[in-house]
Amino acid sequence: MSTHLSVASLLICCMTLAVSHANADSKLISDCNVCPTLAIIPAGEIDIRLPPGPSGRGHNVGWYMRVIFPQPFAVGVHQVTNSQWQACIEDEGCDRIDADTTLLGQHPVTQLNWKQAIKYTKWLSKRTGFNYRLPSNTEWEYAARGDLGMNRYFNIEPEDVCAYGNVYDQSAESELGYGLDTLPCDDGQVTLSEVGQFAANEFGLYDTIGNAYEWTEDCPSPGGQGRGRFPTTGKPWLAGDCSLRGYRGSSWLSNEPYYLTESTRFKDLTSNEEDLGFRVVRDLP
Repeated sequence: MSTHLSVASLLICCMTLAVSHANADSKLISDCNVCPTLAIIPAGEIDIRLPPGPSGRGHNVGWYMRVIFPQPFAVGVHQVTNSQWQACIEDEGCDRIDADTTLLGQHPVTQLNWKQAIKYTKWLSKRTGFNYRLPSNTEWEYAARGDLGMNRYFNIEPEDVCAYGNVYDQSAESELGYGLDTLPCDDGQVTLSEVGQFAANEFGLYDTIGNAYEWTEDCPSPGGQGRGRFPTTGKPWLAGDCSLRGYRGSSWLSNEPYYLTESTRFKDLTSNEEDLGFRVVRDLP
């Protein structure tokens, strides 16, 4: 066990994940007619598994670190859509990207890099007067899990995943024939789907499983690819090699993301992929 962690950051070994919070506020926020709708995420705490280190242990075993969120914050109910990105383009706040954002308006915007996602949050901040940003890794995890726990798609059984998200399922394999393992369910979607087509989590967020991966704010912490500490206050890690940035969740191509809750997931900030988008966070006064 690491000896430099404080009691407040107590590591808990091989235990069931604990999630605690006040009752979620059902109020939704929309700061403008083209802004993402936001849900208020209550203050609370969550245990996040530390990723594998030199010991060589597996992703799905080992230690946890308690992360405490002392203040509520607001998170996009949906992944940012093509139509929302197009509004930013038309207001000269965002650049045109490789994808045609005039089409499939309610699909998540993808094929944009981390810097472009940041530019969108700055446009929202300027337009609304509130501080919009990308979520930290730990904020994303806390908001995405809701009350559903941690392991295996936030404690959902594999056969039930298709009720909550667009993943690589029987429909995708039947249509595309990629030869990937499929989840034992059918979500009725082949590739990207419109946002909000599946069940929301307990915080009212949609598509925290599947559809598109989502950029986050964090840089890798010391030890390479996140194999070190991370802030226990819910803040992003912003030191070290920030040419890599975090991404969370899964996509329509995901079939076995047992590592969903690990903090080892980073891409070059110039990455531009068809199944990588984002959702926004807004600080509350």
